[in-house]
Amino acid sequence: MAPSRASQALQFDFSVLPAAGGEAGREAGDGDAGRGPGTGAGDGDAGSGPGAGAGGGERASEGEPAGAANKVEVARRSAVVMAKSGAAVAGRSQTDWPGASADAALTVAQFYDRVKAALRLEFPTEVWVTGEIRKVSVSKGNHYLELADHDAEPGRARGATSTTTAMLDVACWSRDWPAIGAELASVGVELSAGLVVKIRGRVGVWDGAARLRFSMTALDVEALLGGIAAARRKLLVTLEQEGLLEANRRLGRPLVPMRIGLVTSAASEAHRDFVGQLERSGFSFDLRLESCLVQGVEAPAQIAAAIVRLQEFGPDLIVLVRGGGGRGDLAAFDSEEVARAIAASSYPVWTGIGHTGDRSVADEVSQRALITPTACGEAIVTAVASYLEGIDVAARAIAARGRAELDLALGRVEEARSRLTAASRHQLDRATSSLLLASSRAVHSAVVGLERNRASLSGRSRDLARICRYALSEKEQSLSHVRTVLEGFDPKRQLARGWSLTKAVDGRVLRSVAEVSTGEAILTVLADGTVASNVENVSRVEESA
Repeated sequence: MAPSRASQALQFDFSVLPAAGGEAGREAGDGDAGRGPGTGAGDGDAGSGPGAGAGGGERASEGEPAGAANKVEVARRSAVVMAKSGAAVAGRSQTDWPGASADAALTVAQFYDRVKAALRLEFPTEVWVTGEIRKVSVSKGNHYLELADHDAEPGRARGATSTTTAMLDVACWSRDWPAIGAELASVGVELSAGLVVKIRGRVGVWDGAARLRFSMTALDVEALLGGIAAARRKLLVTLEQEGLLEANRRLGRPLVPMRIGLVTSAASEAHRDFVGQLERSGFSFDLRLESCLVQGVEAPAQIAAAIVRLQEFGPDLIVLVRGGGGRGDLAAFDSEEVARAIAASSYPVWTGIGHTGDRSVADEVSQRALITPTACGEAIVTAVASYLEGIDVAARAIAARGRAELDLALGRVEEARSRLTAASRHQLDRATSSLLLASSRAVHSAVVGLERNRASLSGRSRDLARICRYALSEKEQSLSHVRTVLEGFDPKRQLARGWSLTKAVDGRVLRSVAEVSTGEAILTVLADGTVASNVENVSRVEESA
C-alpha cells in the first residue's frame, strides 16, 4: 500500500523545507511558541518568518497584509515541498532518514517539528470538521470542546476497527470566540453536549500535552440550527410512535388543583412569579418545590429526577416553569430525558417556560403549555376560582329553585288546607246535626225507660220488703234456737251446776293428772270464785276394762 501524504512528509529531509514563517508557530497550544527559521511572539502560539510580525492568542499574525493571499502562498509552498520531498525519497535509502537509526535519533523538539510539518502538508489551510459535542468548558475566555463522530455506533468511531471512539480536542481562543458567540446568541443557541456542529479551523499539535488540537475559527450556525430542528422533529416522531406524545394529555385535568408540585430553580424569578400568583389568590394551596437547574448540561437529568420525585407527593398537578431567555437557554426542555419523564408522569404536567417563540418538546408532551410562569400561576388560580364560582352559581340556582318549590308547595298546602277546612266544617255540621238528633232520641228513650223502670222498681221494692221480712223472721227463729244450744254449753252454767275448772298457775287448763306434780300450786275455778291449793298427792283413775 502506498504511504499517505502525511507519512511521506515524515520521511523526507527537512532541510529541503522552506521557512514557513508563522505557519510553524500556529499549530502549538495556548502559550506554545512556534519553532522554525523565524521566531514567534504573542500570548498564545506564535510563529515568525519572512514578513512575520507579533501574534495574538494562539495564532501568529504572520505579517499577513491579506489573509487569503497568504493562504494561497502557503498552499503553493506545500506543493513545492511535496514535489521536492518526493524526489528526495526516490534517491534515499531507509537508513538515510533522520531518526531511522539510533545514531540519528531525533530530539523531542525535532520530532514535533516533523509532526507539525507533516500536518501542514496534509492540512495546508483551514479545514471543516463535523461531530457531536461531548463536553464544553470555558477558561479565561477560551472555549474548549470535545468532539466525537455523531453517526458512528456507540463506542466505535466511523470507519474504525477498534472499539475506541474517535475524539478531537477543539479550542476556540478568546479573540476568535466573540464573533462565533455573537452569531450563536443572535439565534438563541448555546453550545452544549449532544449538539452536532460543523466547525472550521486549523490542525495543530500541543507540544506541552503531546496532543492533537483543532483551533476553531468559525462555526456553521445554519447547519447547527438545522441539526437542532431535525433532532427535535425526530424526537417528536419517536414519542408519537411510542404513544407518549399524548400520554400526559390523556390524564384527566384536575377539577380543583390545590395540591401543586413545582419544578424550577429555587429563588429564581420564575419561582417568585409563579408563587406570587398563588399567594395573591387567597387560596390555601399545598405547594411542594423540587428545586433543580433549568439550563445547562446537567439540567435535563435534574428536571427529570424532580418530576419523578413528585410522584410520591401525589399532587393534583405538576408545574414546570422557568423564566425567559435565549433559545439556547431552553435546550433542556427539548431533551428526550425531560420529555419521557413528563410522558411517564402519573399526574398532569403544565409548563410555563417563558419563551414566546417556538414551542419546546416539553410543551408538546405536557398536558397544557402556557407562555410564562405568571400565566401558569394565573391559569391554576383561574381554575380554582372558576370551580368556586361554579359552586356559588349552583348554590344560588339551588336556592332559587328551592324557594320556588317551597312557594309552590306552600300554595298547594294552603289550597289543601282550605279544602280540608271546608270539608271539616261540612262534616262537623253533619255530625252536629246527627248528634243533636241522636241526643234527642236518647233523651226520649231515657225518659220512657226511666218511667218504665220506676214502675218496675216500685213493684220489685215491695216484693223485696216482703221477702226480707220473711227471711228476717226465719233467721230470728234460727238464732233463738242456736242461742239455746249455746247456753247449754256455757262454762258458767256448768260451774253454776257444781262443776269446777282446774288451771295451772300460768292459766293453762289442766285436763290430766299427768300435767301436774306433787307440791305444784294449782287454781280451782268455781262459779263464784277461785281457790288456790297445792297438790299433795296425784293418782290416776284406772279405766275399767
